This record gives sequence, C-alpha cells and structure tokens, in this order.
Amino acid sequence: RRNNIFRLVPTVIFPTQTSTSYVEMTPKKDMTLRAFTLCLQVATELSGEREIILFAYGKRDDELNVWREQNRGISLYLGESSNGVTFKVPDPGALHTHLCLTWDSTTGASTLFMNGRRSLTKVYKKGHTIPAGGKVILGQDPDNIEKMEAGFDANQSLVGEIFDVNLWDFVLSDSDILDLYSGKKVQRGNIFDWETTNLRVSGNTLVLKHQV
Repeated sequence: RRNNIFRLVPTVIFPTQTSTSYVEMTPKKDMTLRAFTLCLQVATELSGEREIILFAYGKRDDELNVWREQNRGISLYLGESSNGVTFKVPDPGALHTHLCLTWDSTTGASTLFMNGRRSLTKVYKKGHTIPAGGKVILGQDPDNIEKMEAGFDANQSLVGEIFDVNLWDFVLSDSDILDLYSGKKVQRGNIFDWETTNLRVSGNTLVLKHQV
C-alpha cells in the first residue's frame, strides 16, 4: 500500500436476520441527483438464498435502492417503478466485495463495477431526477421510509457486513473507481463520506473499527 498509510474505518455488522436492525446515514448535502456514483463494500453468506437490500434511499416511496437479487445479480431501482436494471454478476460472498454503481440522467447510462472490473453499460431512467428530502438506510428496506417505526421485512434484511459506503453526485472515472478499489487516494464522496458521516444505529447492530 502506498506510503504504508493505514486508516481506521467503521464496519457495520448485522449478525442475524431481523426486522429491527438498521443504520441511518446523514448526507453532507442536498441529495437532488441527476448523476451519481455509489460505492460500498459488503460481505454476506446469504448466497442466492433470497434477495438482500444493500442501500435504500427514499421518502414516502423508494427513490434509489440497490439489491442483491435472488440468483439474479445486482439491481438498481430509481423512483417508484418496479422495473430496475440488473447486472448479472456473481453473488457477493463471505469475502469482502467492492461494488460501485454509476448512473447519468443525461444519457441514462448505468454501469456496475465489481472489485474494480467494469460491466457492460445499460440505459436506464434517462431524464430522471432523484429528489432530495429522504432518508438513507442500510440493512433494511422500508416500504415507507417516513414511517420506519412500522417495521421492516426480515426476509429482505442484510445479514453480514457493510462498510465504506460513499456517494458522489457525479460519475467517477473508471480509473478513479479502480484506484478506490485498490486502496489509492481518491476524492471522498461529496454526499456521503464513510469516514466522516454520522451513523445512527438501531437494533442488533454492531459497529467496529478496522484498519484498511
């Protein structure tokens, strides 16, 4: 690793399947998005057994969700539509997997990166705008994010680890994403910077610091 510089970063651990465990993240700025790059690292042993929510942003309805589908790869959903865009890639497993998703409203171009490797580009939701004013949740998928006290569906919850969740309001270059995966210095997320963002933890959730 360049210059032997190490960082201590939080890792969120969801040890069991529950309908009550989640983490809420606080954005650094307005989340009105016409483009984004979302990156995270995840590990889970629920290999294809069921769908798993990896990232959920919404208001009364879902606005930006990322799922590990049941035996169908990684999917991105924008807006209220039940039609997402799916990338048929290997399931994340017990070893940490680095995932990035990019999307640009101008062209609708959406791409997945897994451990630095780039997928084909798909066209999805051209001209769409993701509205501000919602909440970001890790570990659960709230059907109505404004009424989270109503509970969640345990069969969609994340069981495993997630960390290094960063969000930019623009599309990072392929080389930046590869550098990010390789541990090189890259501009931190300007919407979410995992190293500085505030995490509000609920339920049977553990946050540990580890060295990267």
